[in-house]
Amino acid sequence: MVSKDLLAYVDWRFQQIKGNNRFMGGVSVLAVGDFFQLPPLGRAKPLCVTEDGMLDIWNENFQMITLTEIMRQKDDRAFAELLNRVRVKGKADLLCEDDRTLLIQAVTDPEECPMDVLHIFATNKQVDTHNAAVVASLGAVTVDIEAEDYKRVTKTGNMIYLGCCIAGNKRDLCNNIQAGLGFRVMIIRNLDVEDGLVNGTFGTISDIVTSTKDGRTSVKLIGLKLDNPLAGHTKKIQGKPDGFVYIERFEEQSSVKGVVRRQFPIRLAFGCTAHKVQGMTMKSAVISLKRIFEPGMAYVALSRTTSLEGLKIIDFDESKIYADENIRAAMESMRPASFLHTRPLLHFQSGHQGATLTIVHHNVEGLVCHSEDMKQHHELMLADVLCLTETHLFGSSVPASCQIEGYSFFSRNRHVSYSNRVDIATKEGGGVATYCRSLLQPQERRFFNQVTDLEFNVVKVDTPMKTLIATVYRPPSYDLRTFLRNLTNLLDGLNSMDIQPIVVLGDFNEDLIPPGKKAISELFRAKGFMQLISHPTTEKRTLLDHLYISNPEYCVQSGVLQAYYSYHNPIYCVLALV
Repeated sequence: MVSKDLLAYVDWRFQQIKGNNRFMGGVSVLAVGDFFQLPPLGRAKPLCVTEDGMLDIWNENFQMITLTEIMRQKDDRAFAELLNRVRVKGKADLLCEDDRTLLIQAVTDPEECPMDVLHIFATNKQVDTHNAAVVASLGAVTVDIEAEDYKRVTKTGNMIYLGCCIAGNKRDLCNNIQAGLGFRVMIIRNLDVEDGLVNGTFGTISDIVTSTKDGRTSVKLIGLKLDNPLAGHTKKIQGKPDGFVYIERFEEQSSVKGVVRRQFPIRLAFGCTAHKVQGMTMKSAVISLKRIFEPGMAYVALSRTTSLEGLKIIDFDESKIYADENIRAAMESMRPASFLHTRPLLHFQSGHQGATLTIVHHNVEGLVCHSEDMKQHHELMLADVLCLTETHLFGSSVPASCQIEGYSFFSRNRHVSYSNRVDIATKEGGGVATYCRSLLQPQERRFFNQVTDLEFNVVKVDTPMKTLIATVYRPPSYDLRTFLRNLTNLLDGLNSMDIQPIVVLGDFNEDLIPPGKKAISELFRAKGFMQLISHPTTEKRTLLDHLYISNPEYCVQSGVLQAYYSYHNPIYCVLALV
């Protein structure tokens, strides 16, 4: 239900906030939804449908991933499969015999439908008629709550009470609310998003608080017992039952110019439109297919219940069940996302048998600001050894926020890494670090002969195999001649320790994608190392992050992961005993 104009506005705002002109300001966007459900309100077409003269940032930037696990009807497979078929049914298509038979099982006489079960209709007029019928059948004491309309006096700025309701449009707060204890209602404005008091929240009126002034009695508060027990904690009242949530009149501009309306932001909800229930899940519902007027409306209504047993259909008409032909065509032509090189580590970890050592490198672009991102990254936390470059740490202390439970932490900051290159040592940034699972009994080796100007650290682990892991960072401004001399001395020092395999990984700022001389890569090759990463590791499709191993037969898998918070993507290798 997002229009092209709204998506373009969100894109523009993100660019403005992030200070660049990249799509969504460079923020990673995951859009979740079903285009076969209801389209945007008004005359806007769904995002996936192209329109002449309209900016199409959807098809230019998004790729499609089809989820295959059904959650709402997971315990009623036959019903779930039926809904999948009617979801894409063409207007001229007929239901297959099996689907028609299943749906007819749910067809019921309106008189036999329980009144306390939510009824779903196509139009607001049908909803109003049903709500009035239910209220009349209950025979309960009702309170009419009139909206209070005010108008500002131009000369004085004061608000004057008009004494009557000014007719506006259907999007205004209700002119009149029939309230009574036990009445089902729905909140129709976002009152407190964080507290769950949002447009579409259902509840039952459990208390009506009134006050009398100048002989006039008015409703001050309405107490609701919400269907969602986790919502409304900020709206409790001392001395009232804990399960009650109290709301007051809501004030907003009316559709009539200059008029401000104060009214409770609720409406009766014994019945609702298909638009209002989109996204809801319920055990039972009564669905009317009468007056369905647009594609996807019947599918939305029919798919709200968790099982066919909980579904009751009145006014059955299979011609009302159909999908938008434009969406069917658009979905067939939309680019599918490829998972060929995405999230390989998680799949490997879940399927491999035997002892392995998983080593990951990531140019984190600031450890302090991205430590929480790292901890929430489900694949980085699969690493036995997590090597970082560009930590941007300074001084001898490490913030507590950078610690990870179960890992030992070793770091070497930029300012202590250079003896002769003051020009680099005094610059902000840089730095390397290694997280190593404490169970591996890691040991750090800090000094190597004649390695005087290099950002590196080295960790040795003894289990499940003896391995040396070295993390290296080369700043873009660091000349190759000096860097290669220090790197050569480091590699010689690692070889002298007589431990195999040796893994050296990091950001070397040497792009291995374009052809040509690669001095760093050639040095490693001359020293008997193999480089394992073959796909780009940055947003600009460059391969700056390398992973070298002295004994490639130990490596059973390697690749590039994904990260949303850094210019660099992580790289990894999985080692196993030969």
